[in-house]
Amino acid sequence: HGSVISDSSSCDKDIKTRLGKANSVFGRLNNIWRTKSLHCKIKIRLYQSLVMTTLLYGAETWPMTVANMKKLEAAHHKWQRKILGVIWKDKVSNEKIRQKTGLVKLEDILTQKRLRWFGHVHRMDDNRVTKQVLKWSPADGKKKRGRPRKSWKTTVMDDLKKLKMNWEEAETMAEDRMVWRSCVAQCAG
Repeated sequence: HGSVISDSSSCDKDIKTRLGKANSVFGRLNNIWRTKSLHCKIKIRLYQSLVMTTLLYGAETWPMTVANMKKLEAAHHKWQRKILGVIWKDKVSNEKIRQKTGLVKLEDILTQKRLRWFGHVHRMDDNRVTKQVLKWSPADGKKKRGRPRKSWKTTVMDDLKKLKMNWEEAETMAEDRMVWRSCVAQCAG
C-alpha cells in the first residue's frame, strides 16, 4: 500500500513498485479495455481513477530523474494505446494518442502534484515535521562526495523554472491557496 523509502533519497524502488502495482490493476481490467460497446470516455475515467491513482500514490514526494520519467511516461502511453486498441504497427504518435484520450503527459501531472504539495507544506505550521524536513540541511554543512543525488527540492526548482519563478517567489505565492492553485494549473500542457 505505502511507499518504499531508501537511504539514498532515490525513488527508483518506489517507482518500480508503483509501476508493478498499476500494471497489475490495468491487467485485471483487460476485459473492460477490450469491450467495444463501452465508450472510450468511461474507459479513460476508469483508467484515471484505478490505474493512475495506484501509479501516482505518493508521487508528489519523488525526486524525479530523466530515466524514471521516461519509464513512467512509457507505461502511461502503453496503457492509453491498449485502451484505444492502437498497436505499434499503426504508427500513431504519443501526442495523437493523448489527443484521443484527452489525457496530458504524465510529466505535467507530476509537476502539478509536486507543486500543490509544495504549497501545502509551505502553508503548514513551522513545528510540523514535514515542513522541518523540507528546510533541513546537514548540521556540519557537508554532503557526501560525488555527484549529488537529485533531490525533491531540485526537482521542484526545475518545476518552478517552467513557471519562470524562483523558490522565494513560489513561497510568497503559495501563501494564498487560491492564487497558488491557479498558478499550478498553468503546468498542464
